[in-house]
Amino acid sequence: MTLLIPPVAVGLGAVFLGERLSAGALYGFALIACGLVVTDGRGPAWLGKLRRG
Repeated sequence: MTLLIPPVAVGLGAVFLGERLSAGALYGFALIACGLVVTDGRGPAWLGKLRRG
């Protein structure tokens, strides 16, 4: 849950304060999303299903 606080804060700043999202912010969002998928365990499980067919 604490990993989502920075992206939510930046997103709210963009929506309500008109701040611009930089490429670095978008890459950071993607990195956090990948980390959440890996730590959740669903991503590796899904890849295992794809390999087995």
